[in-house]
Amino acid sequence: MIIPVLRALSELPVSLLLTSFALASAALPAQTASLKPPLTPDNFKTTIAHGVWFVEHFSPYCGHCRNFLPTWEKLVEYSENSAGVQLAQVDCSVNGDLCDANGVKGYPQLNLYRDGDFVEKYSARFSGQGAATTPAPPVHGPVLNPTGDVIALNPDNFHSHVEQSAAFIKFYAPWCGHCKKLAPIWKQLAKIMQGKVTIAEVNCDAHEKFCKSQGVGGYPTLMYYPPGGEKSEYTSGRKLEQLKAFAEKASAPATQPIQPEEVDAYVTENPVIYLLLHPADDTHLIKTVGRLAAPLLGSPLIYTSASPVLLKRYAIPESAPWVMIALKDRNPHTASAMYIGGPTLDASGGDADFSKWLMANRLPTSLELMQDTFQSVMNAPHAPLVVIAAVGKDTREKVAERFKDIALKWRVRTGGTGLVAGRSVVFTWMDAEKWESWMKSMYGLRRGRGSDIEDVGVVIADHQVLKYYDMEPSGVPIKLTSPSIFAALEGAADGTVKPKNSENFVERMARYLNAKVTAIEVYVTSNPLTAVFMIGMVVVVVFLVLRRFLADDSAPESTVMYDSGDRLSAILNSGPAFPGQKPSAFNLPSTAMNTPATTAKTPLSRLALHSTATCSVQASAYGKCILATYTDVTKDACKDEFAKFAKCLREAMGRKW
Repeated sequence: MIIPVLRALSELPVSLLLTSFALASAALPAQTASLKPPLTPDNFKTTIAHGVWFVEHFSPYCGHCRNFLPTWEKLVEYSENSAGVQLAQVDCSVNGDLCDANGVKGYPQLNLYRDGDFVEKYSARFSGQGAATTPAPPVHGPVLNPTGDVIALNPDNFHSHVEQSAAFIKFYAPWCGHCKKLAPIWKQLAKIMQGKVTIAEVNCDAHEKFCKSQGVGGYPTLMYYPPGGEKSEYTSGRKLEQLKAFAEKASAPATQPIQPEEVDAYVTENPVIYLLLHPADDTHLIKTVGRLAAPLLGSPLIYTSASPVLLKRYAIPESAPWVMIALKDRNPHTASAMYIGGPTLDASGGDADFSKWLMANRLPTSLELMQDTFQSVMNAPHAPLVVIAAVGKDTREKVAERFKDIALKWRVRTGGTGLVAGRSVVFTWMDAEKWESWMKSMYGLRRGRGSDIEDVGVVIADHQVLKYYDMEPSGVPIKLTSPSIFAALEGAADGTVKPKNSENFVERMARYLNAKVTAIEVYVTSNPLTAVFMIGMVVVVVFLVLRRFLADDSAPESTVMYDSGDRLSAILNSGPAFPGQKPSAFNLPSTAMNTPATTAKTPLSRLALHSTATCSVQASAYGKCILATYTDVTKDACKDEFAKFAKCLREAMGRKW
C-alpha cells in the first residue's frame, strides 16, 4: 500500500502531500536504511533541479531530529522504490548558510521542491509516535515572494499586499543618498526571503501624500506589516545580515512548543525568552497570546509548554490558570518576571496589563548600547530608565560583569519586578572611544583613563524626555557600585535628585518650535475650512488695525478720536448690521460719539485691539456659523451670532471709551 502512495505523491495536491508522509510512517516496518550523504551548497541546486524533492533540514544536536530519524530512514527506504518523490537531507550544523537561504527556522524542517523551485515547507515537532497519530496541518494561502524580487507598491495595490501576508516595505525617494546605498541590499534581501516574506518598496516622490499617511518622516523608512496586525518601524542596522535576521524573526510563528529538556539550551542561546505554561487542552489561549504578542515581532521568542515538570521547576501556583514567565540573561533556573493570567484572555478587547507586561520585559537586564540596540532600548515603548556606563577597551569586560551583578541585586531589591516608580530599569554600557563626542554632548560623560572601573562615568538617562541624572541624593557623582546606582535611581523616582537637560537652551527652543509648527500643520490638514477662515479673519483684523493705526498717528490730537464716518462706525451706527437688521440697533451712546481727544486717552487702534480680544468668543461663534452655512446662506443665517458679536463690540468700546 505504501509504495503506490509514494509513487503517486507527485500527483497529489500539495496540501495532501505532507499528510501522506505522516500517515504512511505509521505502517512502516522497523528496518534501517543507509542514508545518502547530506546535500551541500555545491550540489544542492543541481540535485533538486529536476523532479519532486522532499528535503529534511536537520541538526544532529537537535532532540526532535534524533527522534524523527527512524521515521525518516523508513521513508527513504521505501522511496527508493518510488519514481515519484525523492528524499534528501541538509545538515544545518555544517551548512548553516544553505539552511538560511532555504528559510529554515527550526529543526527538523521539511521543504518541498518541484523542478528546483520551492513549493512549501512543513515545520513541526516530530517523534515516531506523533508522526503515526497526528496528520500534518494543511498549508493555506499563496506562497509569499515567489520570485524573490522587490515589488513596487502604490496606493492602488498596497493594501492588497499587506492585508493578506507579511510584508517588509521600504519607503524611499530616488534622490536620497542613503536610499541609493540601501537599494542593492534590499534586492538581495528579497532574494533571500523568497517564499517567506514580501519585500517591497514605495516611491515617495511619486506618492508623497500616501507616504505621509503611513507615518513616513524621512528616507529611507523601513516598515514591517504583519498580516492583520499593526505596522512597526524598523530602526536597527541596515546590513544584509541584520535585515535578514529581523525579517525572519518578525515573520516566524508567534509561539513555538518546547520540551522541558530543551529549555536550558534555548535560554543560553537567547538573552531573553518568554515561556508560556498552559493547560494541555487550551489551544485558544495559545492563539490569543500569539495575537497579543504580534507587536514583539519575534523578539523575544515565545515558547509554550504544558509540562508539569516546568510548573514545578518554576514554582507556579496550582491555582494559576496559566502563566507567562520571562527568562533573561541566559539564566534558565530563575524567572526574571512572571505574569499570572486569569481564567480568560481576550485579544479583541486587548488585555492591557498583559500587553504592557510583554513590552516591559522584552529587554535583557544588561546589554551593550550600540547602533543595533540603541533604538530598541532608548526609544522602547515602555520608556525605561537606562543606566549608562562609559567604557574603554580595558574596562569593557569588567563593567559587563559588574552590571550583571548589579542587575541581579536590583531585581532582588525590587522584589523581582525590577521596577522603580512603575518604570523598568536597563543597565547598559557604551564604547566611550567610539561614541565619545555624543556621550559628552548628551550627558557630559568622558571615558575613564586606565583599567580601574571605579573611574568609569555613570549616568541614568530618561531619553524620551531628553533628561538625565548624574548625581546621588547626597550630591556626589554616581559610581559604578550598587549602593550608588540604587540611591540615584530611587532619588530620580521620588524627586530628590533633579534631572539635567541633554540639550542646551537653543536646541530645546528649536525642538519646542518644531513641535508647535508640526501641531499647527496637523490641525490645518485636519480642519482646512476652519483654518482658512481663522487665517482670513486674522489677516482682515490686522489690516484694519494697521490702517487705522496709521490714520490715528497722522491725526491731530485735538480731533475727535472716534469718527462716526469711519468703517467701524458704519457697522455699529449708520449702516445696516445684517440683512434685515435695523440701522439703529447697534448705535453707540451719543456721549461716546462726541467725546474729544482731550478727555479720551485711548487711541482707536488700541481700542480696536482691546475690543477684538474681548469679543473673541463671539467672533469665533460667528465664524463657525458662517462656515457651517456657507452653502445655504439666507438673510437670517447667523443672525443671532452676529448680533452677539456686534453687541459685544459696542459694549467693549463703550466701556473702554
